[in-house]
Amino acid sequence: MQIRQEVFDDRAGIYAVTHAAFSKDDHLVEPSEVGLVQQLFECDRYSPAFSLVATNGNTVIAHVIATWGTVDGKHKLLGLGPLTVAPEYQGKGAGTALMQAISDRAESEHVSGIVLLGATGYYQRFGYEPAVSRGIIPSDPVWGDHFMVRVFDERSLPTGHYRYAAPFGC
Repeated sequence: MQIRQEVFDDRAGIYAVTHAAFSKDDHLVEPSEVGLVQQLFECDRYSPAFSLVATNGNTVIAHVIATWGTVDGKHKLLGLGPLTVAPEYQGKGAGTALMQAISDRAESEHVSGIVLLGATGYYQRFGYEPAVSRGIIPSDPVWGDHFMVRVFDERSLPTGHYRYAAPFGC
């Protein structure tokens, strides 16, 4: 398995993996996450540096993306999601490798932190904690502890109300 920055030619593979990972019982229905990823690639908050793929040979097997959101409309902070792993590769380390790689990338780029909305039991092992405890308020209070942050630089971590990139609709 190789981890690297996504390039345009990976996108068909990324959409296929996203479709497979988020399809429910009906594989003919396109999951909303596919459209979300397409919109994230096209939005002004997209940065190629924070779109990573895991490959097996020339095949994309997993993808993670983080786009710039804002705290109180003025401070930039990365928002991660979605993290997608092809069903046949789930539980085999691809997601873990991508989470580590995007954290390493963010830290090397001197990003203060990354927020995400996800399963607390899964993301806590990567150093994520409830964002509210760090003063970052989700756009939807119902998210509670599922809205989390991984802090890289406490001194520059903004506090206030977080808003994801526009394609998230929140």
